[in-house]
Amino acid sequence: MLHTFQIEINWKLINQLSQIDRFGGEWKGIIKSEGQTLKQLKSIATVRSVGASTRIEGSKMTDEEVKVLIGNLKIEKLEERDQQEVIGYFEALDLISEAYQDMPISESTLKSLHNVLLKYSTKDDWHKGGYKQLSNSVEAKHPDGSKYIIFDTTAPGWATEEAMRRLVEWYNREKEEHPLVRTAAFVYDFLSIHPFQDGNGRLSRLLSTLLLLKEGYGWVEYVSFEHEVEHRKTEYYKVLIECQRHRPGENIYSWVLFFTDCLSNIQQQLMQKLEEKTEDNFISPRIKQIRMYVEHHAGARTGEIAVKLGLSLPTVKKDVAAMVTSGLLIRHGSGAGTHYTAKPRLVTQLDRMLKLGKKEFAHTFQLVHPGSSRTIKKIVLTPLFEWVQPDEWVEKLYRQGLYVSIVCTSRKGISNSMQFSLPALNHPYLFQPVFTMNNPIVIPDTIMNRTVYQYEYPLQVDISLQGIVVADDFVFDVLLVYDERQ
Repeated sequence: MLHTFQIEINWKLINQLSQIDRFGGEWKGIIKSEGQTLKQLKSIATVRSVGASTRIEGSKMTDEEVKVLIGNLKIEKLEERDQQEVIGYFEALDLISEAYQDMPISESTLKSLHNVLLKYSTKDDWHKGGYKQLSNSVEAKHPDGSKYIIFDTTAPGWATEEAMRRLVEWYNREKEEHPLVRTAAFVYDFLSIHPFQDGNGRLSRLLSTLLLLKEGYGWVEYVSFEHEVEHRKTEYYKVLIECQRHRPGENIYSWVLFFTDCLSNIQQQLMQKLEEKTEDNFISPRIKQIRMYVEHHAGARTGEIAVKLGLSLPTVKKDVAAMVTSGLLIRHGSGAGTHYTAKPRLVTQLDRMLKLGKKEFAHTFQLVHPGSSRTIKKIVLTPLFEWVQPDEWVEKLYRQGLYVSIVCTSRKGISNSMQFSLPALNHPYLFQPVFTMNNPIVIPDTIMNRTVYQYEYPLQVDISLQGIVVADDFVFDVLLVYDERQ
């Protein structure tokens, strides 16, 4: 039980939480080294968050329109409802960013944020400074147009205020549960209680940011959580509806998993943006300008690039040739028909998994783009038999002589291979057969024993589980946990 809910804590959720938390150590170093980059990312994230959160509730303003409005703010001209909601959200988000450390999680804080959120609203169907009156349920519309009911925690005779008081007290009292689970549960119950007449959805997303910042997830300011929710709006409502149909005492596992999956996705987006910024730091402004143009105009030719960017043709030809050599651009065709596309930017995805065993003991994949890789960092064995003492699985592992074979074949058909013994990964202090790699296996670099050249891509990788016995006699399933850069 968690507050008034049920929740299933399984390996999928634990893995999600671990992945998000693992970034915390890296983040401290990033803050020290990426000052200007982070300032730019925060500015972009703020605009995207304001635009997305208000669009979820019906606003029609684009991110560009939001950016212009925020940059040229004149309060007396906020006549349109969309503008009122955008500026209210912006000011509330800005307040959280500046003062979250001094904002206790209390009913007073929630009401104050609600007042700021609807500060410029001309609607008269909400009550400043207080909750709505007694309510047992709220009728709303699904994105497909059908009606649905959001049930709140106020059983007949209970006031909304009582439900909110209990939620706040629980959050401040609960210290043992994982902070991301607590945050997801708080936001879920707030949405279910629906304490205010208007602005509950927007305030719930502001509270997500506030709670995450207070729990130490400072990186959330530099990438838009709201934009991820907008992108998954249908799923967002579907998960809420399915959980709320069983109130009270509902199981909120699917909501918590959705919430943490959104965080995991935006964390990966942030890492990608930081990687791109780091890469950009090592190339000249003119090269950046050419690459950006080609990224947005695939098939561009040197003459076109020179005219559009106001550069001399000889300069563009020289730069483009260097960019092809370095791998930033890809040349297509020849002679007068020569044109260019930008090398796809690589994205890193953490904690991917590949299972090998008697049913599927071999797997083949391709590393298409130069720089693509898979880094195996953990190997988890699942014994397909009952055991009590670790000696039992260790003995069978040695008897089976299991090893992972990896073969990398370059575009020109040249192959390199390497085998990794699983018994060799064992040591006397292990109880479970879980091997964390002190020296991760980087495919292809570890297999090739060198840095792989651009012209060798795409690479075919064949990976298989082998042993002294045939595959049909394997008594272990082997799970490879890896990070993928593709």
